[in-house]
Amino acid sequence: MKTNLLVPSALCLLLLSTLTVMSNATIAPALPGLAREFAGTASADLLVKMLLPIPALFVVIFAPILGWTADKFGRRKQLLISTTVFALSGAAGAKLAGLEAILISRAILGICVAGLMTAITALITDYFAGQQRSQFMGLQQSFSNIGGIVFIVTAGYLANTSARLPFYIYAAALLLVPLVFFAIKDVSRTNDGSVIQTAENTQTKDTIKNNARWKWALAGCALVLFCHLIVFYILPTQIPFFMVDIGITDASKSGLAMGAGTLAAAIIGISFGKLVDKIQNYGVALVGFMTMAIGMVVLSQASSFGLVVVGCALMGVCMGLVMPNFMVTGLALVPSDKRGLASGVLTSSIFIGQFVSPLISSALIAILAYSHFYLLMAGFTALLAVASAAMLKAQAA
Repeated sequence: MKTNLLVPSALCLLLLSTLTVMSNATIAPALPGLAREFAGTASADLLVKMLLPIPALFVVIFAPILGWTADKFGRRKQLLISTTVFALSGAAGAKLAGLEAILISRAILGICVAGLMTAITALITDYFAGQQRSQFMGLQQSFSNIGGIVFIVTAGYLANTSARLPFYIYAAALLLVPLVFFAIKDVSRTNDGSVIQTAENTQTKDTIKNNARWKWALAGCALVLFCHLIVFYILPTQIPFFMVDIGITDASKSGLAMGAGTLAAAIIGISFGKLVDKIQNYGVALVGFMTMAIGMVVLSQASSFGLVVVGCALMGVCMGLVMPNFMVTGLALVPSDKRGLASGVLTSSIFIGQFVSPLISSALIAILAYSHFYLLMAGFTALLAVASAAMLKAQAA
């Protein structure tokens, strides 16, 4: 099934992709205000801090399950339900009286994000093929990052008025429900729920239906994404503390440095499809991870704001290349009736990497200090560049 990048279904998927970034980032600026509001509540400090990671935890748990349901019952139904409940559960935080209730609403939000991410990724693989799929995945990455910037900035302004106002941003998802209803169509399926094969998807590597190799290929891509997120998530979890360590105490500058990484990922994502066409997916993996390795070396020597921005931007370039590269590759090798499940596996690996990253990085920084820690990460990323490129080249053979 070929789909033009400008048709309503493609636009709908891009807009839906911006929602997945909202789950964690949107209320981040409101956390200090929420801590003050619930200061008299038992364990308030811990509960407020848990508001950010709770959605990600439920994404990890439910992504494989909702990937399977997307295959079994259809992507469109899942998108309609997930988008609606996402808006309601996200906005509920503006009105709920207790922290425990807000935490429950955030858990429901995480389940909805899992439903959105698995269905969106599976639909992209259903709708697009070859170079067009790579182009769209890169564009999706760009939309997600740009959406993240817009939502965080908006939430920051709203949080200055009230800590509850940023929750209302989630309600914007309701505007997309009619678009999903009219624009999104599932591919044709048989009575047992499996996808009817077309000439396009039976003649390419999209469907290695009876070949167990796709499971190993998917596992390899999931492992690479997991390792990538361990390194990349140093950006939001450690860079603000690193900047204080080198004497940059202005909180707005840490926001600008992290924004440079997000902006770089958005810009490079637009060119992802063309890069794959020119240097193949293994070339993109090599370039992406080596760019991050260089970024780590820059950070290891950084003593000024300018160098920190350069290091963060290089990390962002890697994100803009590696994420769509291994999502595209992992799903391209999977039978079409397993794409939802595969999307769930890849999504879980990403969020597990986010969880593990601060635990590993904090422990290593305590032992090595920042400069040596960044050099160690540079070496690890360089090895990841070679190993991942070799894996992809072997799959292409």
